[in-house]
Parts: sequence; C-alpha cells; structure tokens
Amino acid sequence: MINAEFYSCFEARSLDGMSELWEHSDEARCTHPGWPTLKGWGAISGSFYNLFQAQPGLQFLLSDTEVRIENGLAMVFTTENLLGQALGSSVSSLNVIKFDERTMGWRLIVHHASPIASPFQ
Repeated sequence: MINAEFYSCFEARSLDGMSELWEHSDEARCTHPGWPTLKGWGAISGSFYNLFQAQPGLQFLLSDTEVRIENGLAMVFTTENLLGQALGSSVSSLNVIKFDERTMGWRLIVHHASPIASPFQ
C-alpha cells in the first residue's frame, strides 16, 4: 500500500520514490512536525529534498495504525515512533490517499505530522 511505500521512501531518502507516490498538483498538502503547511507538489518535493540532504537517516516504527477507506479516499492514522537523530520521539500522523481514476492508481494528497508532547509537561 502507498502508506508503507511512503515510509520506505522516507527511510531510503528517495525523492524519486516520493515523486511516484504523491499527487503532482496544487491539491497536495504536507505538514512536517513544526512546519507550516506546504501547498502543491513543488513545495512538498523541495521540502523532502532538503530533509533528505540535511538529516541523518530516520527509521519509522509505526504503531496504533488505523485505516479508513471511503468514497475513493483512504485515511491512515498512525503514530510514527522515530529512531535516529530524534531518538525516542513520537509523531501523530495522518496520510490521506486518493484514488485517481485517470491513472487507476492511488496517490498521496495529504501528509500531516505533529509531535506528541506529554500531557503532564
């Protein structure tokens, strides 16, 4: 599924792989933890290029994953447990994947990730 491919491409730092997964239109949105929302494939691809150049590799261990599919949209809610530079941090994530009838394939249109803070801090 595209969701698993997204995390594989992220771990491999594959911009070409990301390009194959994402919708290449102004409809696409991406919010990395602590960043403003990026709109359109151009801004999103630039963000992944910069992340892949600047960060040491990350590994994602996903937990609490829930998938809902309705009316040509798949919504994947998950917790990204990050290993690497951000050792021990967790991020709450939503990926929205749309079925594209023109290509008869699925395309990622939204990735939104927010850091999880302890409620007792």
